[in-house]
Amino acid sequence: MSTDDRIAKAAGFLLFSPPGEVDDVFNDIRGIVNDDDTLQQHIGPVLAESNMQQFLAVDVPEQKSSVLITPYNQVDEGRYLDPNTRTLFRFDHLRREASDAQDGSHYVVAETEELRAALQKSLSAYVAAHYSSGTVSVFSHEGSIVSCIVSNRFSPNNYWNGSWRSVWSFNPESGQLNGSTKVRVHYFEEGNVQLDTQSDFAADVEAGRVKDTIAKFEGEFQQGINDGYVMLAEKTFRGLRRTLPVTRNKIDWEKIANYKIGGELANADNN
Repeated sequence: MSTDDRIAKAAGFLLFSPPGEVDDVFNDIRGIVNDDDTLQQHIGPVLAESNMQQFLAVDVPEQKSSVLITPYNQVDEGRYLDPNTRTLFRFDHLRREASDAQDGSHYVVAETEELRAALQKSLSAYVAAHYSSGTVSVFSHEGSIVSCIVSNRFSPNNYWNGSWRSVWSFNPESGQLNGSTKVRVHYFEEGNVQLDTQSDFAADVEAGRVKDTIAKFEGEFQQGINDGYVMLAEKTFRGLRRTLPVTRNKIDWEKIANYKIGGELANADNN
């Protein structure tokens, strides 16, 4: 197999990396390919797709602001817009560095900017109140207002990582709100267990009710996950256990304990 073929096959693993583990997968790919120069030439588009898929948060150069890297604020290959500061910048997906800040005012959509800015303000307050480490960016994209929310919790020393991502698209003309919320959690202490769940939403909503609708849906989605874990612990796992051993008789643990104590006393007397 040629080096290019190895890179093409191995790079696909990046897109399926658990949250917070892209670097680990990338280092594994380096070991497989064993050719850093060729890898850097071919891996760029895959890293770009991965970073946009994960809603990577970056600091905007020359601004006291951060923005998510997404397909909705990509102006062209390698350049992104922060609509809050009207800054256009270049982003290196391999090094994860933002640079070359320029005025991006001409990329701001005047017709929807007022609504976009208002939704950014209200969703920023919502995320600050409900997410311990969340970030939200709101963009004007192809006639709609697209809101991206991400919250990551990484704890590799405790063998788990997790991510919450949601994207909401509101069309001001039709009043249609479409949303998708996804949670991924990876637990890997002496094993490999993953939670990967997603829920979608669609409804007609007034512009002033978008934030409240998002908050209600995401709250119900989180409660559903919590209820699922309670049922898993109280019913599902119990159903996997034998209520009786293969002898069909209950074990008298107290009698077994007495046998053990008696045996230990007998051994003590013999010694």
